[in-house]
Amino acid sequence: MGALVSKEHMQKVKGYVKIAVTEGGTVHCGEGVDEDPELPEKHKQGYFMKPTVVTGLGDKTRCMQEEIFGPVVCITPFDTEEEVIERANDVKYGLSASVWSSDVGRTHRVSQKLHAGTVWANCWFIRDLNMPFGGMKSSGLGREGAKNSMEFYTEEKVICIKTD
Repeated sequence: MGALVSKEHMQKVKGYVKIAVTEGGTVHCGEGVDEDPELPEKHKQGYFMKPTVVTGLGDKTRCMQEEIFGPVVCITPFDTEEEVIERANDVKYGLSASVWSSDVGRTHRVSQKLHAGTVWANCWFIRDLNMPFGGMKSSGLGREGAKNSMEFYTEEKVICIKTD
């Protein structure tokens, strides 16, 4: 289950699944396909959504171009490294990406060429709070985490005084 921060957030993410379907996508599991699980009583007032897998979307569809920020993954096939790098970078966002491969050389090559602030290899969202975190392009400026946070959250002030 994916926990979401509010009713509005949950409605927004579920709305993306509906958009995916209208844009020609196929939902394989999750929202709209699987039954809602029975939640423990203490969680029934929360906002949860089943992890959802979508395929069949074109590169220019909203779900492939926008940041959904929920438990939804859109999967699309590719033929070459060059093709998938070009397609992945052809969005205005760049918060994070993941590369899945048993070839360490390929993992390094592709990761270096992706326009994303963080690239996870063979995992997702494993993060030490001492690692810098932040996006590229329209996904934000600067980094947070470790020494980067001190600079990010510091508001410097200069005071000049003439003493004569």
